[in-house]
Amino acid sequence: MISIYAQDKPYKVYDQDEWWSDRWDELSYGRNFDFSRTFSEQFNELSLEVPHQGLFTTNAENSYYTNHSLNTKNCYLIAGATNLEDCLFGRFIISGNDVMDGLSLYGCKWCYEGVASERCYQCIYFRHSRDCSECLMIDECQSCKNCCMCFGLLSKQYCYLNEQLSREEYEARVKKHLPLTVGEINSMRSKLYELSLKLPHPALHVFGSEDCTGDMVFGSKNCKNCYDITDCENCKHVSNTPKGINSQDANYTAPDGVEMSYNVGSTVGGQRSMGTFLLWYGSDAYYSRECHHSANIFGCVSLRHKKYCILNKQYSPVEYEKLVLKIIEHMRKTGEWGDYLKPENSTMGYNETLAQEYFPLTRDEVMRRGWKWYDESDTKNQYLGPAYESPATINEVRGDITRQILKCEVTGRPFKIIPQELKFYRAIGLPIPRKCPDQRHKERMALRNPRKLWDSKCANCHKPIITSYSPDRPEKVYCESCYLSAVY
Repeated sequence: MISIYAQDKPYKVYDQDEWWSDRWDELSYGRNFDFSRTFSEQFNELSLEVPHQGLFTTNAENSYYTNHSLNTKNCYLIAGATNLEDCLFGRFIISGNDVMDGLSLYGCKWCYEGVASERCYQCIYFRHSRDCSECLMIDECQSCKNCCMCFGLLSKQYCYLNEQLSREEYEARVKKHLPLTVGEINSMRSKLYELSLKLPHPALHVFGSEDCTGDMVFGSKNCKNCYDITDCENCKHVSNTPKGINSQDANYTAPDGVEMSYNVGSTVGGQRSMGTFLLWYGSDAYYSRECHHSANIFGCVSLRHKKYCILNKQYSPVEYEKLVLKIIEHMRKTGEWGDYLKPENSTMGYNETLAQEYFPLTRDEVMRRGWKWYDESDTKNQYLGPAYESPATINEVRGDITRQILKCEVTGRPFKIIPQELKFYRAIGLPIPRKCPDQRHKERMALRNPRKLWDSKCANCHKPIITSYSPDRPEKVYCESCYLSAVY
């Protein structure tokens, strides 16, 4: 089976069909709470014994190589996916078709290398753009069509490096870049970056929202320090969340956010939860992981449709309420109550998690904290046959490339091109990538501002602003009013 757990991990891992079957009973692992020991110790022992799911997917058709995905069809190597079809490689992609190599995209179709954008169609290499179509290499554009290497445009068509052209002039300019090669793409990126330094940037990417700070915030109200959220209200330190209400410190709660919840990760739907991880549509849950459609649970692992359970042992409602109060008081004394699950309770090494992407640490830094680190096997020096040198343009690529082994020019790791991927490159006219999927994702992450806010000053009117651009960066950052005046 395919699993998010490496084979040498000490956990029992079941294939999804087996995990959801009635051939095992999660309550058989139940135990009494021991008040002479910490909660973390007991929870960790339970996690080592109870079976875990190899993957977390729901209604995934021909999308076996995905994780934390819902309603997907013909998708491959995507994590955090909802309502997708024919999408390959990416992270946090919602409601799209034929999207490849994306990061934080909403409602996009036939797109490649998109970052933090929504409702784009047939766009290639785009970032922080909305409602654009048939564009190549754009940034901070809205409602644009047939634009190339453009920055900060609104409702424009046939623009090249922000210069307005006729249709014939535009097509002639773009044709000079075709067929696309890796070298040509890098050259175009450099030109767009040089152009962007001359033009204003918005302090924050907040749209249709009231009293919000963060980045990629849509249709939300009273949300502070939030990132990649939609239709949220009264939230703080929340990310990758649609429809979150009155919650704090919640991450990856798509497709349905949480309500009245605190310190939850990868928790979908439900209300009044704290310290949970991978809780799907549960409520009144505390310090539990990988539980589905369960309520009134405390310190439980891998429950399905259960109520009033503590450490996987079931109680009557009255017994449950009394014991929970005692456990909370015990956890207050041990200093565990209110915090998220301790790092030692993680089933993954720090470098295997999203934390490493947003808050990278070295192995030594992680070990000094007493956290886990996973040393994966080295594949760079493993002989897998002769390396294949991919041609410069897609027109030169033969069909047998899907049977060849390519080597990442950055990491040295081997990777392959799958048939669906080759079909996409040919349809869009893109060269075969020289970097493995993980490296491409890493570079997309670098295109986004960090999840951090700074106090700064508007480069135009000099009034105080809050921005995701650090003060030492070269971009011209404008407050909202100055940016709107300059662009609109």
